[in-house]
Amino acid sequence: MIKINISIVGTGLMGLQHIKAIIKSPKVNLHSIVDVSKNATNLSKKYKVPLYYSVSELLKSKNLDAVIVATPNQLHETHTVSFLKKKIPVLLEKPISDNIRSAKKIIDSAKKNKTPLLIGYHRRHNSIVSKVKNIINSGKLGNIVSANVLCWLYKHKEYYKEKWRISKGGGPLGINLVHDIDMICYLLGPIQYVQAFTSNKTRKFKVEDTATVSLVFKSGALCTLNISDSIVAPWSYELTAGENPAYPVTNQSAYMIGGTKGSLQFPNLKNWFYKKERSWWNKILVKEDKNKKDDNTLINQINHFADVIAKKVKPKVNGNDGLVSLKIFAAITKSSKTGKKIRIS
Repeated sequence: MIKINISIVGTGLMGLQHIKAIIKSPKVNLHSIVDVSKNATNLSKKYKVPLYYSVSELLKSKNLDAVIVATPNQLHETHTVSFLKKKIPVLLEKPISDNIRSAKKIIDSAKKNKTPLLIGYHRRHNSIVSKVKNIINSGKLGNIVSANVLCWLYKHKEYYKEKWRISKGGGPLGINLVHDIDMICYLLGPIQYVQAFTSNKTRKFKVEDTATVSLVFKSGALCTLNISDSIVAPWSYELTAGENPAYPVTNQSAYMIGGTKGSLQFPNLKNWFYKKERSWWNKILVKEDKNKKDDNTLINQINHFADVIAKKVKPKVNGNDGLVSLKIFAAITKSSKTGKKIRIS
């Protein structure tokens, strides 16, 4: 099998994770690294691949099949469009961009150049999420009525030494909740209205440390997203899914999805239901899926990227999916400032 040569542009937290995933994937090779940091130099030596200091340098290289762009959000348009114009497929780390206009330019470039664009919402590549999607689509839960998503965690003091994390976009809404927004849309469908409230009472930074978001889906289902990075708690996707070994697994759940025939919590994968008559006076039963850990999510995403490049499948998370998440995030931000309910166009 001919392996696909992929370059990593940006070796921050996610860039490093992508490198590890590429090394473990049977379908791809690490072509090169693009960055100016000292750590990038060390990575280049460790993995014995070329190091480039700019995208323009990389574009002059040979045998490049695809790239993963994991640079700061404000650079996504410039970097991604440079590759798309050369018809080089891109896996772009989330969010798609820092503003809607820029996101549309990226999507337009992918269409114009007929080149694959994938957005790095890697959770969709988790086998647990696939199971949940199948359960919902099967009708086993009946009509979905409501959902609750918790993202409660406590970030240590060292985390905030990076100044951008206490500036605009550095709070838990922009860093953590964007994944949950994409996930809940993937599972329950398009959102019609958003209303949000934020607080910085605990940490007192310019950015929020806590937020609650109410969602109304076009299906009529409701959802509440509750997020804070200043609460000591075991209920967040990172601490429950077991995707990343950096986070200790708590064996709890972060999502609860309720329907007229049953409810589901995950990543714990517990399905609650009645055997006969649905009544709160009857004993409610639970079935738990014991096979509920998938730590190959990023490898799954890389393998999927390779299959897209080989024209075997369509992107699981495309540019339009990234744009939808960005619009919802913009609506959440607007609502938190105005206190008003915002319609998603």
